[in-house]
Amino acid sequence: MLDNIKHIICLKSIDRDISEKNFELALEKLNQLINQEYKLTETLLKRGKLCHNLLMYDDAYSDFTYIITHCAQKKDAYYERVKLNFEMGNFYEAVKDSEKILTWDSDNFNIQRIKALSLVFSSQENIAKDYLMSIFKSHKYKTVQFLLQETAIVLTQDEFAKGLKLLQIIDMIDKDNPIKLLKEAGIYELAGQIDKKDEVLKQLDSIFPKYFISHFKFTDMYADKDLMEICFLLELKIFDSQNLFPYPMLILEGYKNHSEGHIIDAKECFEKAVEINPLKPEGYILLAQTLQLMSGYDNPDLMKDAEKNYRAAMEIYQKQGLNEKADEMKRQLNHIKSGSNIYSYK
Repeated sequence: MLDNIKHIICLKSIDRDISEKNFELALEKLNQLINQEYKLTETLLKRGKLCHNLLMYDDAYSDFTYIITHCAQKKDAYYERVKLNFEMGNFYEAVKDSEKILTWDSDNFNIQRIKALSLVFSSQENIAKDYLMSIFKSHKYKTVQFLLQETAIVLTQDEFAKGLKLLQIIDMIDKDNPIKLLKEAGIYELAGQIDKKDEVLKQLDSIFPKYFISHFKFTDMYADKDLMEICFLLELKIFDSQNLFPYPMLILEGYKNHSEGHIIDAKECFEKAVEINPLKPEGYILLAQTLQLMSGYDNPDLMKDAEKNYRAAMEIYQKQGLNEKADEMKRQLNHIKSGSNIYSYK
């Protein structure tokens, strides 16, 4: 019989064999340890991991399943088996294992990811969609970004069918998403289905302007859109081949730069936006706020420029009959005159 010290020495010897890529010798030593039935859970887990790395999937599955079925300490085996099931394409089993793990490790994002993707790949689209939205707390753009990232991963492995399944979920969350359509066209091109690719690109050309307008509203931008959504909208720039939306794209880019602390870049974006469309108030307001931030109390010229831009926005609002917004601009001007350097996106 082994004692604890001899067992530790054997395991260290096995680890050394693995590091030196003497895999057959490591397996032989593990088999000898297992036959002696000393600390069986620990040894089976190590052999299962090694078999998994050597693509001996059936042997690895047997070791992990034996631990789960017969041993008291089985949590580690569940973590290993869920990854193995997912890799083997046993998606229904992967869902069951992930649900078991989440009963004691509910915030484990990797396990949530495996469950979500297993639901997608096992054709449980509606359940997958709802589960993904719950993971990202109903945040559409974070969910879409996650799915697009996963699509990129499966495409590097030439798994086109999985990529299309992921894009199908995106379509359920964000109908006619242009980035999704572009990825879909790319998949068909890689798969040699040029007719389908051309069909998707025609659809993209027809829906993009409507999509952009429906998803971009200055009236709710400041209150409702976070940096994730702004970055997402900026990605749509690649579809605007006719440069139909230079003003909102510059506003978005400036807003993103400001949020990330790139103040000079933000100023340049807002200046270009005002130049492109001097009849819109948003560019003036954002430029004024940026100038206030840059001025501090030491640059009166920039503060004067900020005042000029607030006044321009106020005049536009007055012409539009938007008295509340015009009054808000008056308050900003009063803050400047009183020496308060207040700047905030609203």
